[in-house]
Amino acid sequence: MQFLLTLLLVPLLQVLVAAIVTLPTWLLWNWIAVDVFELPDISLLQTLGLILLLGFLFGSKLTIEQS
Repeated sequence: MQFLLTLLLVPLLQVLVAAIVTLPTWLLWNWIAVDVFELPDISLLQTLGLILLLGFLFGSKLTIEQS
């Protein structure tokens, strides 16, 4: 039962985190970039793709230091 709960909870949390990150970025893009740089509006799915692309290009490498 615990495994089934975890199996359902993990994807739900991933969708929630993606929405929390994507929504403010989408709102800021459509509010600022459209007016200042005359760029087109983008959809939520395009915003998520942009965030993922920037994460791949400029993401930090996490390392664990052992003492």
